[in-house]
Amino acid sequence: MPRNLLGPFLFAVFLMVACAPVPPNHGTGASGGQTSASGGSVGAGGTGGTSGSGSAGASGGAAGSSGSGGTAMTGGSGGGSGGSSGEGGTGNVGGGSGGSSRTGDAAADAPSSRDVSASGSGGLAGGGGTSLTGGKSGSGGTSAVGGSGSGGKTGSGGVIGSGGNSTGGSTGPTACSFPSSWAPGSPTYTTYSLPNPATACGYTGSNNSITNIAVSANYAAIPGQSPSTFDTSSRCGACVQIGNAVITIVDECPYDAASNNQPCANNPKGHLDLSTTGAGAAGVKGDPALKNQTAWKFIPCPINGNVVVRLKNGNSNEMYIENMILPIQSVTCAGQTGSRTSYGAWHFGANIPGASCDVTDVAGRTITVTAGSSQGQNVDTGKQFPKCQ
Repeated sequence: MPRNLLGPFLFAVFLMVACAPVPPNHGTGASGGQTSASGGSVGAGGTGGTSGSGSAGASGGAAGSSGSGGTAMTGGSGGGSGGSSGEGGTGNVGGGSGGSSRTGDAAADAPSSRDVSASGSGGLAGGGGTSLTGGKSGSGGTSAVGGSGSGGKTGSGGVIGSGGNSTGGSTGPTACSFPSSWAPGSPTYTTYSLPNPATACGYTGSNNSITNIAVSANYAAIPGQSPSTFDTSSRCGACVQIGNAVITIVDECPYDAASNNQPCANNPKGHLDLSTTGAGAAGVKGDPALKNQTAWKFIPCPINGNVVVRLKNGNSNEMYIENMILPIQSVTCAGQTGSRTSYGAWHFGANIPGASCDVTDVAGRTITVTAGSSQGQNVDTGKQFPKCQ
């Protein structure tokens, strides 16, 4: 190049260099981009943090907190996604099953066995598990210029535990006692037979065998004032124990002058007139002169089955009640209070076929039964009093 042109040329080059544009200096976001240089392109927005998973509950865990969304850089693209929420903990499994009641043990065959297990109380229903709180939603990222952060996901709620099932308890044995006025005196015995039974208490049967009692051949008559004044009829259906024998009172041994039952008159509190089979089972003799024989006592009857009711032949307003654990104290049918007759039936002012009847024994326990619809027919009520402790 000619020297005279070198000066203008160098001056032109200097101007070109001085006015050339500077290359852009882009920032890289670690958790959100840095601010770009003036005039530069926007930096990429940082990605929002992801929340930790919620801990599973031992008895219902708390949900995990969501991570905060990343903060977008100034001028960057859309903000980081909001953190996903922790999953809700699973609720406790429902409460334990209610305790099953323990059924009372049946009384042993031996009449002296009265050791009956009490039933368990009905279990309480288990409490349902508490549902867990759902996880908190993640915060949406703060948008860069023009960019919108996406919201976090909502955590799912915990599962509600199912409640436990309660089991109702069975009717257990109850305390039983006899009236103190029934306490027997010194024992004496005679024997008799009933080939064609029609007893003062209303029990029936045939050939020295009585129906609806603990042991059909083991029966007894108890002393009473007279056939028309059966003052001890409240003992009808009661069981007594002599040795290992169980014997049921089904009859009266009247001791008025006309009846001429001197042993019963001599010992109205302690004498029993036993069936021949019952005396043999008890190991006693029918001789009232013997003063040292085994004593007798009242016990709950170890019967099988349910209470039996029977409308009296010829009277739809009278009913016999048999096959119970303890003798009956009172009866109410269709709102009418019954009275006991001298022949053992319960008498009502109006007819009672099909009536609902509340029957209470000498221990004060009550069951509700339905009277039969046909006279002379034994009806299984489907009900029985609880065993005695």
